Amino acid sequence: MQTNRHKDKVPTPCAFQEPMTAPRHMQDGSTAVTEQLETINLSDDPSVQRPISISVRLTREEKEALALLLKEFRDVFAWSYEEIPGLDPN
Repeated sequence: MQTNRHKDKVPTPCAFQEPMTAPRHMQDGSTAVTEQLETINLSDDPSVQRPISISVRLTREEKEALALLLKEFRDVFAWSYEEIPGLDPN
């Protein structure tokens, strides 16, 4: 007897939906999406700047959680040209 090993998996909504057509006002490519941003410093040292921009539309809890996550992984960001191998700083 064959069993469906995937029968207990719940497909994501994307598995059922065809891609949607973009609204007409977005199809000509001339509409830029802009969002207000605020800058936070990812450095624990106030004399060292590690600025990054996040949305002002996030809730306080989302901003705090995002800031903690970004601070945890701040070592993956390049903060100067010298930190990017192969990039000509000129």
